Amino acid sequence: MKRLIFTAILFISMGTMAFAQSDKKVKKTPEQKAQHATEELTKKLSLTADQKSKIEAINLESFKKVKDSNPKGEKKDKAAIKAAKDERDNKINAVLNDTQRKAYKEFKAEKKSEKKANKKDAPKKAE
Repeated sequence: MKRLIFTAILFISMGTMAFAQSDKKVKKTPEQKAQHATEELTKKLSLTADQKSKIEAINLESFKKVKDSNPKGEKKDKAAIKAAKDERDNKINAVLNDTQRKAYKEFKAEKKSEKKANKKDAPKKAE
């Protein structure tokens, strides 16, 4: 009887551990990230088809640079990521008209404040 109860507790705890590990984020490919970012900008900025294709190419190039600067197992190179992001922003601004640039600036500020809010709400990692 003790063995049966012990076995049941063991299986329950193993199931709990499996669920606890399953909440990791799924890593997106640079292509998926570029497509998602372009779709989001298309909705917010009312991009034309020509602008959409140019911005998707810019996003793809940028996300590939970031991925290449961060090989698996190494720490993120924040300087390279920031440089790629700044370059992407400059190229995107060159494609947009004045009204879209203003909306893009507001969009980036909104995203930045969302990121800060999420960072405050996120639990601290134990090191």
